[in-house]
Formats: sequence, structure tokens, C-alpha cells
Amino acid sequence: MTLSTTILSARWMRTPGRIPVISSFWRLFTSVRFAVILIAMLTSGIFIGVIVSQVPQEIAISPPDFANWVETQARPRYGIFTDLLLMLGFFDVFHTVWFRALLGLLFVAIVICTLNRFPAIYQTTIKAKRTVSESFLRSSKNRAAFTLHTGVEDLVRVLKSKRYGVTVIPQGENVHIYADKNAWAKYATFVSHLGLLVFLAGGLATNALGYQRFLVIADGASQPIYPVYHEDQMQVFSDGFTVEYYPDGRPKDYYSDLIIYKGGAEASRGRIRVNSPLDYDGFRFHQNSFGPTVRLNIENASGQTLFSETMILGQVFGAVPFDIIQIPTTDYTAIVALVEGNTTSNVVGGTFIRGGQEQRVAVLGFKGGDTSQGQPDFSARLAAGETSETAGLKISFEGTHFFTGVVARKDPGAALIWIASTLLIPAVWATFWFARRRIWVQVVGQQVMMAGMADHFVNLQAEIDEIVQAVGHPPAPEPTPERQRPSLSPEAAD
Repeated sequence: MTLSTTILSARWMRTPGRIPVISSFWRLFTSVRFAVILIAMLTSGIFIGVIVSQVPQEIAISPPDFANWVETQARPRYGIFTDLLLMLGFFDVFHTVWFRALLGLLFVAIVICTLNRFPAIYQTTIKAKRTVSESFLRSSKNRAAFTLHTGVEDLVRVLKSKRYGVTVIPQGENVHIYADKNAWAKYATFVSHLGLLVFLAGGLATNALGYQRFLVIADGASQPIYPVYHEDQMQVFSDGFTVEYYPDGRPKDYYSDLIIYKGGAEASRGRIRVNSPLDYDGFRFHQNSFGPTVRLNIENASGQTLFSETMILGQVFGAVPFDIIQIPTTDYTAIVALVEGNTTSNVVGGTFIRGGQEQRVAVLGFKGGDTSQGQPDFSARLAAGETSETAGLKISFEGTHFFTGVVARKDPGAALIWIASTLLIPAVWATFWFARRRIWVQVVGQQVMMAGMADHFVNLQAEIDEIVQAVGHPPAPEPTPERQRPSLSPEAAD
């Protein structure tokens, strides 16, 4: 890009604010107050999403499941406020139109603010004034005046030793010097703005296209990624879960062998651990938890099979994993609990079986579905391979195994978030570590006037005093009240 093209671009970016039709819009989106309001509203939305129960995404995409979740999970907790929270979208805040609109408005505001700031930064870097008026030299907050007993070249040498870029401008018998340090750092602002834009783009991509589901899969069984029909539906099959223990019963290592099926055919397979996921088709499969399963068979008195399944004991009472079933064609509800052959240790929320222990299950049957009554109508305690006949039922316990808890996550914005971090961190560091400084010097004979400007967190006066001392002069006296007046820019001083 040529200098003339850059100048035209800088002028063009000033144009929107000068067009009456859009000047109000431009001023709104360049307003700091408007940006603060947007950020405050987004923060409020995030806070709401933290304190109000959020519906799992796999339930949210199914209207019947969502309606059932509201009635069974939300209404008992929020009572008369449930319908209001539902109307406002507070049960799925991060996917509401208003939350996405706020993200979009903030994105636009950052773009416009960046375009609006570029001309000013361009003016003070590429087109910076090399000479200033005497009034600026006399009124600047950071300044010095002294007699130069050596040559101008010594002053130039000192400035260069402090890593200033120096320009010497002769004007007749006088000499002007312009010294600029870290001018490039001002453009780090645009890199940080770009990082913010990429970060917001990543958030929008995750919000609009991301998906996550927690799968509980028994060994030899599968679970779908999406709970309803979906054109990209996949099945995740557990081809075996393995856990290794220390002598004291703590898990040493555990992992799952998964097979991914798509369109009825095997698409991928791999072994996952907590910190070693499997990637396929935009999804990442993480090992999250594990726990026990029991194989139970129930028949009636005539030998008809009523129940024959591998039960996932995903609930825990104290140290005992359990689940509840309704026995088909009967009036019995049964609690099935693994009362022996498990350990009280928790691994990422799941109780697990310790190898080498004899497993025993307890089956407690209650009539009418009320499992909270004190005494069960029947009970059985079985070791693996045992059968018990009670209440006209034949209950067989065939043994235990494991289920694996897998998080399937699709996050299209993840790469953008990493790119944003790569841009933001060095840009913010450069902004504060390499602060911009500018110094103007006017030499008339042997009389020198020096003034400078820098970012507000830089003690430029101390640096000017060091420069003066380096060319053979004592430090400047303590600032007088006059010297504490706010500095004018070189342009304003003219």
C-alpha cells in the first residue's frame, strides 16, 4: 500500500461520521457509554445464565423434551415465576435472540470504534508533526529548558541511546529535533481489537453452531449423539471400558475404547482418556466418568421374561450406586442397588467397582410406585450367578460391568478463541510495556527548549531530566504549579 493510498483510506474512514444520515448511528457506536451499556447487558445475561438453571442442549432442541423439562425440573424450583422466566428465555439464555443480538452489536461497535480511531493514530504516527510551536514547548507538562554547551549531535546521540528514532530538521540558524519511541506500539490497539473481534466471532460460532451432549454408555451398548432424528446422526459404541487400580483401591488409569458409527457404517474408532480425547467430524469425545452396571433378568411364575437389561447404576446414595425400574406387567417398582463389590471413592462423579471383590445386588420391590415407604413388599440379595424367587417373580443377577461417561462436544468456535488469545495477549503486553513517547526539541543558538508527550502511565518528565543530565546539565528543578497545567497536543498548541 502506497502512502497516498493510506492517506486516502484514513480520510475515507472519517467520512461516515460526516454524513448526516448516519452520523447519529456512527456517534452511538463510537460512544464509550454505549459500549459500557452493551458490556453490562452481556454481563447481566451471563450472570442470569449462571444463577438460573439452563436446559441441557440435547433437551432444548426437542420441543416435547423441553416442555417436560420445564414441568419436571424448572417449575418445582421456580414456582409462579416459571412462566415469566420461560417467556424471557432465561432457561436457555445463551441461545436467545437478544443475547446473540447483544454479541452482534458489540462486534459492530468494536469494528466502528477501530475504524474511527485509525485516522487519529495514523495522524500521530505516520504523519506526526516534526516541529511544534514555541507555545507548546513553554506550556507542556513535561518540558525542560537549558543551555547546550556541546553540539547538537551529543543531544541526538543521547536520544538514540534511549532507543528514540530521531529526525533533525534544520531551519535557518535554528535546529528542530523530533524524537519518537515505540510509535509502532500504538497499532497494537488494532491487533487487540482484532483479537476481540475474533473472540466474539468464536463465541457467536459456538453459540449458533456448537453442540454438547453427555453420553452414558454401558459396555457393548451404544448411544446416539442427537436425541432425535438428525441428518448428521452418529452412534457411539462402547467397545470396552478398562480401569486399573492402586493397591489402596484408587484408580490408577481408566479409559474407553469407542467406535463411531455414521450412516450405519463404522466411521472412526479410538481409545479415550481424560486428557486424550477422540476427534471425528468436528466432534471431540472426552472421557468424563465411569461407574457400575448390573445385568438383571426378571421372569414371572410362568417363565415369561419381564425384564432383561444391563442397568446403568448412575445414581448414588451414600456410597451405594443404584437405579429404579418399573417391572413390566406388574404393580412393582424396584430399587436395584450394588451393595457389595463397590468402593466409596468418587472419580469425576462416578462410583466404581473395585476389582477382585465379590459383587452383590439388593433388589427392593414396592407396590404402587412409592419407593419412599419404609418397608419393601419384597427383597432379594444376590451374588453374581444367583437367582431368587419372591413375590411370584424369578430374579437373576448375572454379574456387573461398567458404564462410561463420555462428553461429545462440537465447538466450531474453539479454534477462533485460540487465535483470539494469540492476538490479544501480545497486543495488550505491547500496549503497556512499549509505551509511546514523543519529544520535540528546539535549539536556538545554545538555548534549548524540550517538551514531550507520552501515555499517562509513563513518567516522561523523569526521562527528560535524565536526557538533560546526560548532556552535562544538572537535573531540572522541582515542577512549579505552572508546570502542572494539562498538556496541549502539538496541534492544539498551534
